[in-house]
Order: sequence, then C-alpha cells, then structure tokens
Amino acid sequence: MKTFTKWFLVNAIVFTAAFFAQTRGALTIIVENDMSKLSVLIMSIYVLMSGYVGHLCYLADRMTKDNPKIRRKERSYLQRRANIGWFTAEHFLSLGLLGTIFGLTVATSTHLDAAAPLAQIVTGLKKGLNTAFYTTICGIICSLPLQVQLLVLGFKTEKKIEKEESGEENQASSE
Repeated sequence: MKTFTKWFLVNAIVFTAAFFAQTRGALTIIVENDMSKLSVLIMSIYVLMSGYVGHLCYLADRMTKDNPKIRRKERSYLQRRANIGWFTAEHFLSLGLLGTIFGLTVATSTHLDAAAPLAQIVTGLKKGLNTAFYTTICGIICSLPLQVQLLVLGFKTEKKIEKEESGEENQASSE
C-alpha cells in the first residue's frame, strides 16, 4: 500500500471521529469552554500539519528509483521536513499544558473572595478548570494522530534506506 494511501486512511479515521464527536457537540463544547482559545489554535495547526505531512507522503511515494544520489537527497529532504512535524506534535502537548496552567491560574485567581457568594466562586472555578482540561485533552488528541502520520512517513524512508544499504552490500560483495 502506498504511503499516501496510508496517510489518507489515518486522516479519514481522524476526521470521521471528529465528525461524530461534533454531532454529539464535543468540539463545540471544547471551543466554547476554553477561555484561552488554545484548543482552537491546536486544532488549526493540526489540520495544517496534517496536510503538510500528506504532501510529504505523496513526495515519498514519488521518490526516484533509478539514481541513488538523487534518492539520498530526496530522502534527506523528507527526513528534515518530517522533523518539523515531530516538533509540532511534541509541542501540541506543550500548548495543552500551557492551557492547563492558564486555566488553573484563572480558576484560583478569580472569585475566591471570602465575601463572594458560593455560586460565583464555583462559576470561576468551573471556567478555569474547563480551560485546563479541554486544552490538555485537545493537545493529546491532536498529537497522537500526527505522530502516527509521521511514523507512516518514517517507515517509508527507513524502508528505502534498508533497500539501498542491502543493495550496496550486494554490489560490494559481487565485486
């Protein structure tokens, strides 16, 4: 199966899950309850990076088969570009953690006066904790499928490396 097809299948599963989550109102709840709006940023970056990785998977399928020098350059190019994806996937978790800290700060700093009514205190805690939890969930959920896509791409480039090394060993032993 082609690398691009595998990437497409992963994304079909992810976007189908997102569709069903939205039919239950999950995405709307996340966006509405995240005061920091980091979850929107995470989801937007995920969509962009997923398209970028799809482009890299397409390029991986079109790598030159004839010229080893060109193939090495193409493989090196793909590996360098894939590092951008790995950086992004790792920092989805960082953005989720940033949202958690922001939410906890909001939860503990607003409406905690002794003179404030209990309902007002609970409302402030709820808003902050929603932000904390939803950004963390969003960061984790977006990081995992992006990492799967990058693994699909990595398997393709690693397979090319193994084929080249075994081909070079066979040429050296025949000489």
